[in-house]
Amino acid sequence: MPLQNPLTKRPRLDPSPTPNNAASHLTECYKKHVFPRVDVQLATLPKDRVNTLKVGRQVNLSLMDTEDDRSRAGSFSAGRPLGACHCPVAFSEEAQCPALGVAGKESRAGAAEILYLQTLVRKTLGFSLKSIKREPKRDIAKIVKKNPGFISSILDAFVRENRLSSRGRADIENFFHDLVKQKTRSEPAVFTFARDEGDIRGELFRSSRVHSLLLAREIAGQRGIGSMRCLEHFNNEFRKCREDTLAKKAEWTGCAGDIFTTTWVSNDGFLCGTTEHSDSHNQQYNKPGNLVLGSCSEVKLRAYPEHRIVRPIVEKGENSTDEMRQSQDPWLYSSVVSSDYDAVHDRAFTCSFDRTVKIWKVRTSGTSMSLLGEWKHDGNVNFVAASKHASGMVATAADVPTGAVRIYNLDPSNISGSLFRSHSCSRVTDESGNTVSTEKWAYYPATMQWGLSETVRHLLLVGYSPRSRTGDDNNIPDDRLHSGELCLWNGLTGERWRVTTATTQNVFEVLWHPTQPSFIAATSPSGLDLEPSVRTQIRIFRPADNQEYGGKAFSPVITLDCTAVDINELTIMPNSYSYSYVTAGCTDGNTYVWDTARGDKPIHVLHHGAPIDEYRGDREREDVGVKFTAWGTTPDRFYTGSSDGVVKVWNVRSLERPLVRNLLEAPAPITAGMFCPDKSRLVVGDASGRVFLFSVDEEKHQPTLTMNIPDPRSTTGFRTLHRPPAITPHPDPLPPTHDAEGNPSYQNRPLHRSRLPRQPPP
Repeated sequence: MPLQNPLTKRPRLDPSPTPNNAASHLTECYKKHVFPRVDVQLATLPKDRVNTLKVGRQVNLSLMDTEDDRSRAGSFSAGRPLGACHCPVAFSEEAQCPALGVAGKESRAGAAEILYLQTLVRKTLGFSLKSIKREPKRDIAKIVKKNPGFISSILDAFVRENRLSSRGRADIENFFHDLVKQKTRSEPAVFTFARDEGDIRGELFRSSRVHSLLLAREIAGQRGIGSMRCLEHFNNEFRKCREDTLAKKAEWTGCAGDIFTTTWVSNDGFLCGTTEHSDSHNQQYNKPGNLVLGSCSEVKLRAYPEHRIVRPIVEKGENSTDEMRQSQDPWLYSSVVSSDYDAVHDRAFTCSFDRTVKIWKVRTSGTSMSLLGEWKHDGNVNFVAASKHASGMVATAADVPTGAVRIYNLDPSNISGSLFRSHSCSRVTDESGNTVSTEKWAYYPATMQWGLSETVRHLLLVGYSPRSRTGDDNNIPDDRLHSGELCLWNGLTGERWRVTTATTQNVFEVLWHPTQPSFIAATSPSGLDLEPSVRTQIRIFRPADNQEYGGKAFSPVITLDCTAVDINELTIMPNSYSYSYVTAGCTDGNTYVWDTARGDKPIHVLHHGAPIDEYRGDREREDVGVKFTAWGTTPDRFYTGSSDGVVKVWNVRSLERPLVRNLLEAPAPITAGMFCPDKSRLVVGDASGRVFLFSVDEEKHQPTLTMNIPDPRSTTGFRTLHRPPAITPHPDPLPPTHDAEGNPSYQNRPLHRSRLPRQPPP
């Protein structure tokens, strides 16, 4: 039976007998009036879970209740006055019952109901209605307690008179029971049932036609036409239904900063790297936890200290005083901004602003890892990418004007001494051979990807953008601000392949097709007939005719216009052999979706909300926007995470209502995320240093931390909060033998030996 709207017509409960247990009563109401399936008996719920009760659909139940009352969560008046219909069928899915009390006083409707019941009780038992000195509820309680045998007669009289249209026999019986047990309150509480349109897991499960599909397949086979009356892709539907059970299983806090990079090393273990406070004015906030290794099976997140440098000497500001130097850690932990995993050779890679790339051997369970070697660079290392090619090539990109890109041929016997070939973009010099870059700005790699399909795994695609070397973009000349370069190299030979168009545009992001020799590139716009609203473009490149261009080349076949200023993330999901869905997560908080079979206009603009962090001026230039985009197991499930702290699930095939649900609402902007190889688990990180683990399977229970805080409204005087555990810290590394200027100091300082020198007595 569908849920009725109480604001138009308030349904009356069937006065048939119900169990005396109030939780069972509420459960029966759910079964009969609201949902056809009940997942859990309310009486078995702990108090902290009542507020997130999920019965069929996800329903939010807000209670002001005591520990003693929790088993009577559905009681007629547990925690609120009479006058508000106790059964959830009388509540709207979006609005609370209008008869609830306000500001700690009983509503007029509630007081009128209680006065009527007082009159009914006294009249039924033949008591006088004059000179009643007791408060109505106390009077009813005393009479009912002394005359329990007449309760049935009172209920019969109530049914005959039918004066309270919103109440049933079971409601009044529960109310009497609460009065006798002294479970009522003079102050009201609020019961609200609100459907969360973005996270209705129960409804998703029921709306999936798994059982119908199974029956259709039994009758008609894999053809998909029969009792379904339409063509259905059975495997797609089954995968989608399983994926819709994805739910949060674990959460950790305490990472050093924004979760910036995530890489899975198996279906069980994963790596996360974070940003760090390392500028001279905020070094006091620098802390460990910049690199963590996670294990899903063990539900552990462990920190590793290898990406660090000796704390530099600060000459100005609050960090320059000797007291600050003495009190601070001698090590400065560096931002870990990129990571990758080579599944062929079982090696993981992380790079950092400590100017190194580190190579790791990680256990598939994610319980531990060991350092195999490191590659030092001349600047901050922004990217590391492992090729899928059998040769095991690894590419790195650093903040240096020339030779920024390196391609390493990894030597297993001497990993740290592996040979490499350097590459530079052609725009580092002008037509006369003079260096273009200055001391204030330079062209740096902005994105880097190896080919994915079999025939292009040896090709490295790099996009360059102009960037200030002082942190002030005003130092970049106006004629260079929207310029850049798109470079394509053969990693095996060092040969550069030609890219025929948009080679001089500012490059935001690149991505290879997962199964075909083609790639997409997001750049600043170019062309003669551009619309004023177009501020970025995405081009799809395919191999070109070698004879036409005099060598190996890629040329664009489709150009997609975008109105966002900057593009953070690109994805490709093939929907046929020739066409694909292309998505762009942008700084304006939107994700643009194109179907290349339908032309160059987006079929969707998927919106996120306002950012959590405050910003000034233009949002697109001040906000990070969408930083996580990923496809699920089918084209029916697409995931985005943005600065509003929400991870949303979409069905881009639905042109009218693409939003499926909100998977996560984090306390900080979403900054990273990644599915494991078989898509059964998902890791998401936010800007507060939290890591969230989602899974479609049952996982090992994660213990939570409990905290009691004062709460005058509770009978115990406090309220219990459950907090996720922090990461497992690493042991403190030994202090450096020298400071940043080469002077021996730190290990000899008393505070860093954890003891003070003994002084002679005066």
